[in-house]
Amino acid sequence: MTVHRRFLLTPSFARLIRRERGGLRLVEGFFPEQENRSSWVRLEEERSLLFLKTVGAHGEVEDQAEIPLGHAHALLDVCAAKVDYSRTALPIGEGHALVDEITRPRVLHLVTVEFASDGKARGFRPLEWFGPEVTADPRYTNQAIALRGLDEAPEIPLSDEALNSLIDTLEGRFPAQAQVAVNRPKTKQVPVTRAKAQASGGTVKVNLDEIEQAMMREMEKTLQKGKPE
Repeated sequence: MTVHRRFLLTPSFARLIRRERGGLRLVEGFFPEQENRSSWVRLEEERSLLFLKTVGAHGEVEDQAEIPLGHAHALLDVCAAKVDYSRTALPIGEGHALVDEITRPRVLHLVTVEFASDGKARGFRPLEWFGPEVTADPRYTNQAIALRGLDEAPEIPLSDEALNSLIDTLEGRFPAQAQVAVNRPKTKQVPVTRAKAQASGGTVKVNLDEIEQAMMREMEKTLQKGKPE
């Protein structure tokens, strides 16, 4: 069983990650909720999937099946509500943080980490650039966002520690606790935006100095807005 932990993310960090690593556009359509079960269809870059989640005596069980693309489009047409987002898989240690920028029905930025067991999920300490955790808040599931909407999300303060932590992550440096085994994405990540990079000896190097300067400007603007007149 896959266990998830989900966190809010400041828009500036989400934009930086997508700029550097690209992303994959996904659309999910949800059918009306039923007692102890829910179902939805997901359209990805190279495949489409049908999901069924049931709640029983032993907890939640989620099944998925790949379906023809035409069937997925037909199901999306009759779904009760949809959520449209771009996903970037960002390596953290042996696994990935899944950074989602939801654009419909409202703009929202989230980061999700998946674990193979409850013990590994509980033992994971969020990275500094993660925002407040919303794992236990039912409003922040894709299904709830699609079917019931969401009021304004809380503002997430920026800090030097969070920015440095994100830059470390982009450079492949992680604290020891981040070396956890999580599920790897099964679909090829297709850039929705391309990063500025230099190829050297077959290795791609990201110009993080430029990105750090841009992020510092974003932080200064945010801090200025918060100062009294």
